[in-house]
Amino acid sequence: MGRHRGNWAVPAAALALTAIVIAGCSSSSSSSTTTTSTTAASTATTKGSTSSAAPGVTATQINVGAISTKTGPIAGYFAGLSPGVTAYFDALNAQGGINGRRLVLAYDLDDGGSPSQFTQLTHTVIDQDQAFAVVVGSPWFNPAYFVSTNTPTYGYNVTSNWAGPGNLFAAGGSTQIYSSAVPTYAYFAKATGSKSLAFISYGPGVAASYGACSTAASDLKAAGYNVSFVDVGAQLGGSYASDVQRMQQAGSDMVLSCMQASDDITLARDIQQYGLKVKQLWLNGYDQNLLNQYSSLMQGVYMNNSGNVPFEAGKPAKFGNLYPGMQQYLADMAKYEPSDALNNVSFAGWQSAALLAAGIKAAGSNLTQANVINQTNKIVGFTADGTSSTVDWTTAHTTNTLPNCTAFIQAKGSTFVSVFGSGKQVFVCLGASVKNPVPVAAPAGTPGA
Repeated sequence: MGRHRGNWAVPAAALALTAIVIAGCSSSSSSSTTTTSTTAASTATTKGSTSSAAPGVTATQINVGAISTKTGPIAGYFAGLSPGVTAYFDALNAQGGINGRRLVLAYDLDDGGSPSQFTQLTHTVIDQDQAFAVVVGSPWFNPAYFVSTNTPTYGYNVTSNWAGPGNLFAAGGSTQIYSSAVPTYAYFAKATGSKSLAFISYGPGVAASYGACSTAASDLKAAGYNVSFVDVGAQLGGSYASDVQRMQQAGSDMVLSCMQASDDITLARDIQQYGLKVKQLWLNGYDQNLLNQYSSLMQGVYMNNSGNVPFEAGKPAKFGNLYPGMQQYLADMAKYEPSDALNNVSFAGWQSAALLAAGIKAAGSNLTQANVINQTNKIVGFTADGTSSTVDWTTAHTTNTLPNCTAFIQAKGSTFVSVFGSGKQVFVCLGASVKNPVPVAAPAGTPGA
């Protein structure tokens, strides 16, 4: 991704699983799909309304739609999107909304894990419901109609489809640039004293997993690092005992896993079983529920929480009030959507809502979709109310701006802790150098800077 968030591998891997499931039982896909609308939908206005020329806008509120995978085999990876959006809107509305208008998630739609249903719901939320903006959390995201209608679109980035068009705003940046994260992995190797590097991912059919690890392995090798083992064709949901044995034979002392969390757990179990002494860096697995369940397997494992302030930074006992944005996020989620507070997808929903709100505020009295898009694309140094490293939306549709900032997390006991940061700064920011990955100062405005 543009800032290479660490949690993309779950839905990417799950996408392959979904394809298998749909291929085996496509006739039942529609039966598990539901669409829901809140009562707020009845207040929506049509284009040309006397209260606003924009769809979904009345004198008192702005109606927003969401399409996510809330049911089906991968619902666990995407269902948290709407709670994050709702919590942000509820907190904002409690303070009076924006210019007297409340933001309402009026249409909360479920694609049921079906690409055809996602396409149908795209037309429903834009043409029938006439939502002002749409938030998306689905592996089936197809941007074509959102782009052709110039609808402000926000969401959780798990595919390359978000890159390019100026109306598509994925949380943290709309691109997936795997090479931008390689200095981060190089820094991790040096910080942990690792000399022999291993990489494991799924094959090209799971593009995000494959792209991240294959790029990292090739770029690090080209920079002179000892790449002792590479398996970029591992089986989804498989056994990794043979990989662990081969790492052991190769003398690997660090492994980067680009797989989903459940397979990371299997890998960790095999590593423990064979007594392999290796530092593990996972791109997915920063999940308190996972740690609660598999604490013995996850001890010492590192997580790459790229671009985001970790949840732990919102605890004043350790970090004081250095991260008020995370404190506010945790407080809002605890009040409005407590069961989803530590969910990375909910976090993406909350950040998406924050960006939409920023664009609406910047648009002022000229509240049109086009102006919200235009004003949002002028925002530099966006931090989602202090919960992420800075994003420059003048360039974030096509590239990412260096330095790249990552918050490294490590499982210790029953909790995650922030590591490698200087003092109470959770971010380690790096430039483009792979051979000499030396931390640089965080950009102005970065939380904790």
